[in-house]
Amino acid sequence: MIQEHLPKDKDPNKVQEWGWTLPEFIEENMWYLLAILLLLVLFFYARYRWRVRNQRNNNN
Repeated sequence: MIQEHLPKDKDPNKVQEWGWTLPEFIEENMWYLLAILLLLVLFFYARYRWRVRNQRNNNN
């Protein structure tokens, strides 16, 4: 996606190319990223507990 207002003789820097930098993205979306991280932690914990419970039932 080429932006019209950028000069054609040199490559754009990261901010000109994407419109944001990684630190800005993390800062602006911190709550969303934390929510995704929390969901991942819950998912992997539930998988772990399910595996432990099934191993215990299979040992009996």
